[in-house]
Parts: sequence; C-alpha cells; structure tokens
Amino acid sequence: MDARVKSRVAAYDQPAAQQGAAGEAYSASLGNVGMGADAGDANGHDEGPSPAEHLKEAATRFAELKEFASYYVGAKLDGIKVTLRNVGVYAALGIVGLIAASAVITTAVVLLLVGLALGIGKMFDPDQPWVGAVVVGLLVLGGLAGGIIFGLKWLTNTSRKKLVEKYENRQRDQRINFGEDVRGRREGVGERSAE
Repeated sequence: MDARVKSRVAAYDQPAAQQGAAGEAYSASLGNVGMGADAGDANGHDEGPSPAEHLKEAATRFAELKEFASYYVGAKLDGIKVTLRNVGVYAALGIVGLIAASAVITTAVVLLLVGLALGIGKMFDPDQPWVGAVVVGLLVLGGLAGGIIFGLKWLTNTSRKKLVEKYENRQRDQRINFGEDVRGRREGVGERSAE
C-alpha cells in the first residue's frame, strides 16, 4: 500500500484528540458536544437555569399575563360603562325633548281652544265667554269620543276581515292540495257517524 493511504487508514482507526477553537479537546465523532466549561459538567449534562429560576420566570410571565388580562377586561368594562352612560344621556335628552314638545303642543291646543271659545262668546251681545267655553268643550269632547268609537270599529272590522281571509285562503289551499278542506272533512265525519 501506498504510505499516504496507510497513514490515513491508521488515522481513521485511531482518531487523535484534536484541539477545538478554544483550545479544548475535540472529538472527531461528536464534535464539540459535551466538552468545555459552557457545555455542561463532566457527565455531559447541561447546566442551564435551575428549576427555581424557571419557576421565577414562570411566575413573572404569569404576573405579566394576569396584568394584561386585567387591563383588557378593565378596558372592555370601561367601554361598556361609557356606552351605557351615553345611552342614558341620550335617553334623558329624548325624554326632555318629548316633554318640551308635548308642552308646546299642549300650549298651542289650549290657545286655539281658548281663542275659539272667546270668539264664540263675542258673538253674543253682551259678551258671554262661558257659552263659547261650553260650546268648544262639547265639540272637542264629542269629537274625541266619535274619533275613538270610529277608530275602534275600523280596527275591529279590519282585523276580523284579515282573520277571515287568512282562514279562507288556508281552506282553499287545503282543497287544492288534498281535494277537500277542513269543513268538508268535518261534515264527512258527521255523515259517517249518522249512518
């Protein structure tokens, strides 16, 4: 064999310890793993942070998470409070506006009715304002009573017509789909029981 080949074979069979980058022993098969002061103890174990340090880090992370969650919940609750406060303010403004509008309308109606009553009272020779007040009062109350009675009758008739129409349509659909409606079925049952 060539001398060069023999020396390489021998070097392969018995690897010599080589120096690593920091002057430490270097294993050809494992590299620098498990060697040196920063690589662990004599048994090859890694000497990282101790369990107490891990627990301390975990407690710090948990406290951080707890603070962030508390911040998030607090922000959401404050947002809800602001929304509810705004709703309350707008509701109060709406109520005040409704009261003001109803007061204006009431005042206008009162002025109109008083003016009509005084105008009717002036038609008599000496002025008789009480007559105008009685006439206007009777007309307003009669108009309200007539409007309520007419409105209730109209509402009742409209509701009844819609209800009758609804059931007539259902019976028509029954006749189309099944050849007879609920009235025909009921009459047929009565005829069968009579036989």
